Amino acid sequence: MDRKTIWKHVKKHSGKNINSKYSKVSSMKGQIIKKFGAIMLLLLIVPMLVLSGCSSGSGEVDIVALKAQKLIDYHADKYKDVEATGEIIDGVRHINIKAYQFYFEPTLIIVNKGEKIKLTIEAIDVPHGFEIEGFMIPNYDIETKIRPGFPLEIEFTADEKGVWDFICTIYCGFAHSTMKGTWVTR
Repeated sequence: MDRKTIWKHVKKHSGKNINSKYSKVSSMKGQIIKKFGAIMLLLLIVPMLVLSGCSSGSGEVDIVALKAQKLIDYHADKYKDVEATGEIIDGVRHINIKAYQFYFEPTLIIVNKGEKIKLTIEAIDVPHGFEIEGFMIPNYDIETKIRPGFPLEIEFTADEKGVWDFICTIYCGFAHSTMKGTWVTR
């Protein structure tokens, strides 16, 4: 058999398979190139989107700062004419707080920035706790139990202006989560 005969024989019996194999390989090669291109595009675009989404322009920060300042000013004005709680004795503001199930007395405490504060907290019925949420009182553990008949005294300086909730930190019954008051340092 010569070459022409062999080639005709190959074409006749398996030509379709050979051509389809080559077209499949060529098609797969095109798909791989497309997928690789898409992956490369994602690798370039996604980091740019993430970085642009995470960074905040100065305008956004300014808006947040303005809203925060507006809220601080609102609270400062809201309580500016209200008399401060407790009494001053030897340069220290003394405030007595009574803790009942499920409220404090008084529910609103107002002090002035820079004042030395002495809190006397008395549990009337069951053990209670005390915390000014978001305001750290040095050398005070918020998990301290205040037991009936054993008042707790806490001393600190009101060194930051703001409005916070004060809460009971020791579970005292079914309405424990509603036991809160408002602390204002102006």
